Amino acid sequence: MQTHLHACTQTECEDTEHFLSGSCQIPSAWKMPNLGLLMVLGVMTQTLTTQTTMMDNPFLALTNALSRLSHTTRCTPKDSGAACTKVHEPNTFDGTDPKKLHEFLVQCELNFHDRPQAFCLDLRKVSFALSFLKGIALAWFKPDLLNTILGTEPAWANNYSEFVIELTTNFGPHNPVGDAEHQLDNLLMKDGNHINKYIVKFNHLTTQVCGYGEGALHHMFYNRLPDCIKDEIACVGKPPPLVDLRTMAQGINTHYCECKSEIACQTKNNPQPSSSSKQS
Repeated sequence: MQTHLHACTQTECEDTEHFLSGSCQIPSAWKMPNLGLLMVLGVMTQTLTTQTTMMDNPFLALTNALSRLSHTTRCTPKDSGAACTKVHEPNTFDGTDPKKLHEFLVQCELNFHDRPQAFCLDLRKVSFALSFLKGIALAWFKPDLLNTILGTEPAWANNYSEFVIELTTNFGPHNPVGDAEHQLDNLLMKDGNHINKYIVKFNHLTTQVCGYGEGALHHMFYNRLPDCIKDEIACVGKPPPLVDLRTMAQGINTHYCECKSEIACQTKNNPQPSSSSKQS
């Protein structure tokens, strides 16, 4: 390491001093492949001992310099053109329709996951969600927001989980489990409907109910299918796992829709002769 240190010229040391003070970019000598990390640390340490302004806290100065070095080396041209995702902002929630609260919270979570550094604090999450409230939902939180007395902030102000509980308790379904069970009991796929809509609704409701085992959900899913799909399943037998039953039903529904579409096209291209043409 001493050999590398002696190889540094006076100009390189001056460049290092300028870099440590934050007045310039990384010295060109540091980018040479024959000067490794040991040489860089050695020059930085030697320079710190000669600067009186850095003597009070040399480790802090060294940390700051390494931080600038790491940041500069990471910001390469190939990263500057990287594509960024664009997540849709949540739709405003006014508290009049409890069924829309779940969708609102999901949209908020998508934005949090897309920008984890921006929403690393619960305070930022709460502020973001509050900015998309309006009507009575925003009015519910307004008195606490306008309260300027320190030490009297509500629990939800700095805790996103508490904020969700406050929002759900006052503007969500009063009995979400009971509502989900009622909707699940009355869920039905009608003949001619696409099965994906039925599956999405079924999966959404099953995540909100409790005490339903695999067998019960398997039975409910099959019984609510239209007869045209159940007849085809009966020919080959119901697969025990619910996921396999769902996949089979999707395939049958796809073929059924294709068949109906082909029949409709043939009827359109080959219309039946009218009764008057038959008599003639």
